[in-house]
Amino acid sequence: MTSELPYINPFDDGRSPAGATAGMDEASSMIDAVFRFERAVTRIGNTRLRPWKMTLSSYTALRILANQPHLSLAQLSRRCYARPQTMTRIVTQLENRGFVARDAHPESERALSLQVTEAGMTALGEMSDEVLKISDTLNTMLGRDDIVAADRRLREAALAVENELRDMDRRED
Repeated sequence: MTSELPYINPFDDGRSPAGATAGMDEASSMIDAVFRFERAVTRIGNTRLRPWKMTLSSYTALRILANQPHLSLAQLSRRCYARPQTMTRIVTQLENRGFVARDAHPESERALSLQVTEAGMTALGEMSDEVLKISDTLNTMLGRDDIVAADRRLREAALAVENELRDMDRRED
């Protein structure tokens, strides 16, 4: 039997009295929780993908390509929220393993089209059985309605913050 992980206050350096508050408002606490959740999902995803010598980032790129063939490297990079340099490295690794192939893009003379190979589809099916256990955990813990509501609100919040960032970038120009 495992015990629950304790809440780790990001502002506590270990010298504060037990139960001291960090002075975080609810939004700051949520940001901390989202960051902790993202890190936990990445760690368990990478651990579950270790038998295939894959990372969650590589798996995500492969899964996106399987659902949306003929993406360019730039399009895949945007969908994976990764820098183009990082996506180039990931795609090269997937290509070297025979999971992805590059061809001429059907809509552009300059871009290359990325597609998942048959070997990539086979590996993706095997990996998905392990990785999607994360979804099972969330479904068990939160239920569909809570997940749908949280997903919608977090995406709205992300869009608001991204718009704020764009506004800041415009002011700097």
